[in-house]
Amino acid sequence: MRRSKRELILDAAVTLIAADGLEAVSFEALAEAAGLSKSGIIYHFPSRHELMLGIHRHLAEAWEVELERIAGARAAELDQAQRLRAVVISMGRTAELPELLMVLDARNEPEYKEVWAGVDKRWMPEPDSSDAYLVQLIAYGLWAHDHVHHEPLQAADRKRLIAAALEQIPT
Repeated sequence: MRRSKRELILDAAVTLIAADGLEAVSFEALAEAAGLSKSGIIYHFPSRHELMLGIHRHLAEAWEVELERIAGARAAELDQAQRLRAVVISMGRTAELPELLMVLDARNEPEYKEVWAGVDKRWMPEPDSSDAYLVQLIAYGLWAHDHVHHEPLQAADRKRLIAAALEQIPT
């Protein structure tokens, strides 16, 4: 199936972020990366804010699709343990740099933050459910580890830590 121009633009933006960070995303650079005109980019995203919001939505939707694939169902059809299992497996991998940068960027803009909060509300336990929330924090640590630690986790260690986190999920 052929991708829409909007998807092409968003994928190109993610590639730019992966290579050079958020600052690399300009209408000019994006037009070149997507093989479209600047006016073609502006047609879909009339402002930088709309473009960034689109990237946040694009990545958050991709993450939710991944969670649904792992869990085998939508969040509303699962219990907390099943949702948390999908979160641990998903976040057990190393964060892609664009995902990490966009999640960090969302902290500064309520509209961006709400995009990610929607996925969190559907899939993650509330902070008051301490055992489940502790497992979620472990998943966050696995996800961000290789970007904040001087040495990445070895595959065998990551696999062992994911298994240990899964064992801690309250039933």
